[in-house]
Amino acid sequence: MSISPMQAATDVMDRADALLAHAGAVSDPLIADDIRRSAIALGVAALDTYLHWALADAPLEQMPSALEGLDVPFGDLVELSEAMVQNRDRIRPKVRARGVLERVILKLTFQSSRGVEDAMLMLGVRKAFNKIAHEIVPSQSATDIRDRLNRIVHHRNQVVHEGDLQRQSRPQRIRREPTDAAAIATDLVWLRALISAIDVVL
Repeated sequence: MSISPMQAATDVMDRADALLAHAGAVSDPLIADDIRRSAIALGVAALDTYLHWALADAPLEQMPSALEGLDVPFGDLVELSEAMVQNRDRIRPKVRARGVLERVILKLTFQSSRGVEDAMLMLGVRKAFNKIAHEIVPSQSATDIRDRLNRIVHHRNQVVHEGDLQRQSRPQRIRREPTDAAAIATDLVWLRALISAIDVVL
């Protein structure tokens, strides 16, 4: 039996929790902070992982229009058509098409609220956050879910793209954004609840 999107996301989420727990045992405060930053990056990656795995398994019959409209490189279409002409009896077009789908979606991110909505549309779910709001525990409004996710993803982006350095107009020395272990732990719990709610919706 193949691994489900939830199993893949849980693996990543568990690793994020393990990193955060390990940070408390590290004596160097700068390294401990960086481990906490890595934990939030992995937590966001768990959401991205779930949606990538769900899309990779999306049914190719009666596709939602958002999935049908996915941009596919022209070279992949040529390669598929040539393979079919050369080997009509043994070629499995849908297997090849799924391979193309996986390559295309690997270039996309499904982390921000917009990314989640895009992925859910490709999976046939409209008004995703309204549906997620009905399933997430504890109950939250769709707006609150979007806002919190975007805040967490913004923090993740600061970490992975800017090293979590503070922006200063005329810096005299390097300053990093402070880390808050309790806040990161709360965000990881929330991300796990969000992924679980998405799983129920799908």
